[in-house]
Amino acid sequence: MKKINNTIWMLFLGLILTSCGEDIADVNKNPNSPEVVPTNTIFNSATKEFTDFSRSSFNNGRLVLNWMEYWGQNSYADEDRYLYREASAEGLYTNTYLVATDLKQIIDINTDPETAGSASAVGANENQIAASRIMLAYMFHQLTNTFGDVPYYSYGTEDPDFQALQVDEFLSPVFAPQEKIYADLLKELRESADMINTSEPVFTSGDNIFNGDPVKWKKFANSLILRIATNLSEVDQSTYESAASAAIADGVMTSNADNAVQSYETSDATASPWWSAFIGRTDFAVAAPFVNLLKGDTGNYGPDPRLFEMAAPISVDIEDIKDNSYERSEDYSDYEGVPYAFQNANDLPFTVYSFPSSKILSPDYGEVLMEYAEVEFLLSEYNDWSQDNYENGVRASMEKWGVDAADIDAFVASLPAATEETVLTQKYVALYMQAHQSYAEYRRTGYPDTSILFLPGESYTLPAVQAAETDDDTYVFEAGVEGATDLPARLRYPVILQTLNGDNRANAVSELDNGDTIFSTLFWDVN
Repeated sequence: MKKINNTIWMLFLGLILTSCGEDIADVNKNPNSPEVVPTNTIFNSATKEFTDFSRSSFNNGRLVLNWMEYWGQNSYADEDRYLYREASAEGLYTNTYLVATDLKQIIDINTDPETAGSASAVGANENQIAASRIMLAYMFHQLTNTFGDVPYYSYGTEDPDFQALQVDEFLSPVFAPQEKIYADLLKELRESADMINTSEPVFTSGDNIFNGDPVKWKKFANSLILRIATNLSEVDQSTYESAASAAIADGVMTSNADNAVQSYETSDATASPWWSAFIGRTDFAVAAPFVNLLKGDTGNYGPDPRLFEMAAPISVDIEDIKDNSYERSEDYSDYEGVPYAFQNANDLPFTVYSFPSSKILSPDYGEVLMEYAEVEFLLSEYNDWSQDNYENGVRASMEKWGVDAADIDAFVASLPAATEETVLTQKYVALYMQAHQSYAEYRRTGYPDTSILFLPGESYTLPAVQAAETDDDTYVFEAGVEGATDLPARLRYPVILQTLNGDNRANAVSELDNGDTIFSTLFWDVN
């Protein structure tokens, strides 16, 4: 696992490696160290490192998990009000490329005749390449959805605009147009799914997502094609339909057993990023807009028993949640969300809002990369808002969270008919804790709408239990960015790029409709 997070040093190292003579390289060889690291250990490290930083308290909790109003901060409301920290943008950007370098290394080892043979001892060469391409596609899709045009790497396409991860040739890579990136992501995933040999393991060990199961990796690739293609539905209908139909025909996720989940362990050292975030800190609680939706106070779905699995009652102490020793309540009145973007939230005691449940605040909580419920919602949209797929998606989400079968049946039976609004709002609930994807869905569709989300300029009336603790019975959401009336459309490029890759960054900024600001929309954001 790479520990160097300084991009300047990475580039400097690249210059050194290309200028060293053969004799110096020989002197620097350590005969006691393996020249080729086993690819399964690289993969193990890469997927964990990616999930660690992308789902961390700074790159998720103080960013999109808050912006989508799943959670809110109980001490500092700045990030809730879109005044996000530069470190969050830089962390998402820089660390994605560092992990992508590891995945490219796996591909290089498996395609080099001198190393492919030894690599095959831990998994079929073609399957290792395919899984690495799938994860690269996942990561670059999230990255381009966050910023727009970015430097991009493709395994199978020699496009002059795809210069990332090739430091021997391009120390200052160009920013590939997002439209090109999307097209290549679909191609990479299609080729990866077709490349997988389902009779051979992907990795014999070290795969903490699917435990080496090639069939599940193939379904994951096809499901990602469906996700990415759907983002094009309003701007390139023909590509959407052709890519989605091919993915569906080849096989997408069909049950929760197919869910792509990065697993974690019970010790603090190898625990989930959210467990680590709550060691000695209590910065986040479940946000009021999300709790109010699940209580049935907003929307038209009625009370949702997933609330009892996703949040803890207000009376429960944070240590009891972490110990999983509290008494679970099915009384909806025992749950309140922390007021979102409330600048006086630190005046409220912990006993008047709900923290996340012990299912989430657990060291071995698995971070979901994609799940079957989302696939069913995507299929509902593909099938002109199919009622069956819609109900399947809700049912799958509730089963994943452990809701009793009778409660699932009752809730599904009372669902309003499938429409764009109802399907996408229930998809929002199902994407709880997967905020990067939920953020992309909101920008693409506008759902959940303002009847559920709390947006700048709107006022909120505190529930009685919270109003009793403060002088503010109501407050107004005051955005921290002048002119903001909605969620940010993107993140600004990290400031460090102005020094490291200034000309190419400037060219990318010139293509944005409102410059390098949170108001510039991405090409698929046309709602």
